[in-house]
Amino acid sequence: MYFCFMLLSTKGIVFKTIKFQETSLIVKIFTASHGVQTFMVKGVRSTKANGKAGVFQPGMLLDIVMSYQESKQFNHLREYRSLLVYSTVMDDVRKSSVLMFLIEVLEQCIEENSEDDRLYAFIEQSLINFDQHPFDPDFHVHFLLEFMKHLGIYPRGRQSSTLPYFNIKEGEFTDRLLSKEFICSVEASSLLNSVLTNQPPPLKRVDRQQLTHLILDYFGFHIEKYRGAKSLSILETVLS
Repeated sequence: MYFCFMLLSTKGIVFKTIKFQETSLIVKIFTASHGVQTFMVKGVRSTKANGKAGVFQPGMLLDIVMSYQESKQFNHLREYRSLLVYSTVMDDVRKSSVLMFLIEVLEQCIEENSEDDRLYAFIEQSLINFDQHPFDPDFHVHFLLEFMKHLGIYPRGRQSSTLPYFNIKEGEFTDRLLSKEFICSVEASSLLNSVLTNQPPPLKRVDRQQLTHLILDYFGFHIEKYRGAKSLSILETVLS
């Protein structure tokens, strides 16, 4: 049987890396041209590879040439190199913790083969800006809210005296407590409303944590494959 493959040059963001056998890696990369793809990278962990496995750390931005075949479980990387060497992220534990957290969330929320060049461009440029600017402890909150727009689940409406509660399940503000399981408190709803309507001053630590948990609960209701971020506890410790 004859299988046809295409040789494609594109950009990618490393989402997940798993060690395979003694010298290889299985790498999940969100590509600009073909969405999330999984690659088998052989021999990259061998002593002769001269540290090449470092380019496959989650969050790294790459230029790649891949042999693409739609029906294959693993495609092949013909060439790969760093698109950008972070200048601050890897040396700042706060930034590296935020990056680890965001990549974990992204990996669970973006479907395989979900080609979306606008989403790719948003993530790439956001990570570049994050690296090049002073650390902002609220960056991940604003990033995830903007990410919701690309997923089509951005909260609808705004809080008012007649619509005081945010309903996580419905994704909108409501006037009544239909179920405490789905309804945020007035205080949490006000906090969400403040970042949806304007760019508030830096959040207090307790408010940032509450809003982050609210956002992740929201993903849990609206993204089928999202199962929670294990790195959240590390992020909260670093930012405390």
